[in-house]
Amino acid sequence: MANKQQVDWFKVGMPFDNLETNAVHEIEVRREAIPLIFVPGIMGSHLRRPGTDGKGENNGLPNLRWNPSELGWTWDNLIGKDAEWRRRLIVGEPDENFRPDYLEPDNDNPYGNGFRGIMTDYHKFLTPLRTQDWGDFKKIFELPVYAFGFNWTDDVRNAASKLLERIDTIIEEARRVTGLCEKVILLSHSMGGLVCRTASEVLDGRNKILGIVHCVQPVNGAPAAYWRMKAGFEGSDKLGLVQSALGNSGPKVTAILGNMPGGLELLPNKLHVTNDKRKEWLRVIGENGEELLARPVNDPYQEIYRHKADVAKPKGSSATSNEYWGLVDPLLLNPANPAPPGGNAWDQANAAAADPWQVFLDVLGIAEALHDELSPPTGPKQHPQTLTLAGTGHKTADVIELKVESNWFQSNPYPKQGFRGFFINGAGKNMQAVLQDPAGDGDLTVVLSSGVALEIPGRPKPGDKRTPVEHQPAYENDVVQQWAVDAIKALCKHHYWERRKPAEEK
Repeated sequence: MANKQQVDWFKVGMPFDNLETNAVHEIEVRREAIPLIFVPGIMGSHLRRPGTDGKGENNGLPNLRWNPSELGWTWDNLIGKDAEWRRRLIVGEPDENFRPDYLEPDNDNPYGNGFRGIMTDYHKFLTPLRTQDWGDFKKIFELPVYAFGFNWTDDVRNAASKLLERIDTIIEEARRVTGLCEKVILLSHSMGGLVCRTASEVLDGRNKILGIVHCVQPVNGAPAAYWRMKAGFEGSDKLGLVQSALGNSGPKVTAILGNMPGGLELLPNKLHVTNDKRKEWLRVIGENGEELLARPVNDPYQEIYRHKADVAKPKGSSATSNEYWGLVDPLLLNPANPAPPGGNAWDQANAAAADPWQVFLDVLGIAEALHDELSPPTGPKQHPQTLTLAGTGHKTADVIELKVESNWFQSNPYPKQGFRGFFINGAGKNMQAVLQDPAGDGDLTVVLSSGVALEIPGRPKPGDKRTPVEHQPAYENDVVQQWAVDAIKALCKHHYWERRKPAEEK
C-alpha cells in the first residue's frame, strides 16, 4: 500500500523529507483557490429594508427598495415619481435622516455566490467567467466567481469593512474545497473601485487581496455627480426611460444623493483635475467669453460644496451676489419637510438638528474624511498589484461650465436635464447662468482624467487600458471582458512566480 503525502503546488520540485526507502509513495499535489469577487458600482446592488426578504410592502413603499433589474419594479417605483417619493424610498421618511442601517443588500441567506444581490446586467460578464477556460492555470488554481452587493447609499468605509468580512468567509469556503486559499482577486466596476481600494489601503486588508482589476473607476471623483445634482441624469435613450428612472432633474437627484455619503463620495476630490490639467473644474463664463469664476483653486469642499446654492430669480433691480453655483440648494434636500422655523430656545435646538442643510453638512463631512484618507496629497492609494481600464470616446462632464446670458422670462431653475442660476448684474439686468451640456472625453460618467489616475507605465500585459466604452455597460463590452480575463491571468502569473521564488528572494 502506498504511503500518501500531500504537498502544496508551489513546493513541487523541492526535496521531500522523511520518505522511507524501498517503499511506494503517493504524492498528492494540493491546488490553490483564488476566488474572484466582483464589486459593482453605485446603484448596481439590489437593496431592501432590513428584516424583510424584499417581498411585500410597508407604509405604502415596497420592501424591495432598489431593483432596476426588473422593468416592472422600475416602472412602479421610479418612472414619474417625484423627489419626495424618491427620498422616502432610499433615504427615509420626511422626519428621518440618513441611517446606515436603513437599507441592506437584497442577498440570499446564506449568500451563496452573491449574484442575486447585484444587477442582472452584470451576469452577462460573470456567468461566462464561471466557465472560463483558464488554460494551464487550472492545473494549479481554482478560480470560483462571487459577487459582493453592498449598500451604496452608505459610507464607502462601511461597505469596505463588510467586503473584508465577506472575503474571510469566501476564503474559508474555498479552503474546504481545495485546502489552500489565502487571497482573492477583486474585480471592480465604477464606485466598486473605491470600495476595493478602501478595503485594501485604508482598512488594512491588502494581505487578503492578491490584486485588483478596476474598470471605469472615478478615482478622483466625477464632475458628473455635480452636473446630475444640478440638472438630473444627462443623455437620453429613445424613450427617455433611463433618465426618468434615475432622475431627470436636479430636485429628483439631490433629494437622494444630497442625503447619503455614498453619493457624495463620487464628487471630485481635492486631487481631481480636468482633462486640460486644471484644478478649476467649475467655471462661470460671461457674455463676452470672460471667465467670471473658476473653482476650486484647492479645496472643492470649502470652495463649492459648503456654499448654499441660492438659485431663485431675485426681485428688484439691485445687483445680487447669490452663489447659485454651490452644489446643493437646501430647499431640495427634504422637499416634504424643510427646515422648521424654530421659536423658543428649545424649538431652535430641535430646528437646528432637523435642518436639512446641517444634515447635508454632516454627511458631506463623512465623504470628505473618506476622500482625505483614500486620496491624500501624495496621490490616490492603490494596491501594488493593480490593473485599470478607463473609458473614452463619449461626451462626459469634465469642465462644468455655466454661461451667463440675459433672462427676460425664465423663472424655473430646474428644467428637465438642465439648470439655470438667476441673479441681477451690476447694471440691474436680470441674468441667468445656464449649465452647458457635458463635452469632455470619458465614458459618459467618469471623465478620462479621473479614470486614468491610477495608471502606472510598465505594468505587465495586458497593462492599463483606455478604450471607447460607455460607463454602465462597460463589462458587457467584448474588449473589456477580454481585458479583464487577461488581467486576471496576469495577476495569477505574478502570484505563481512569487510563490516559486526561493525563500531568500522573498
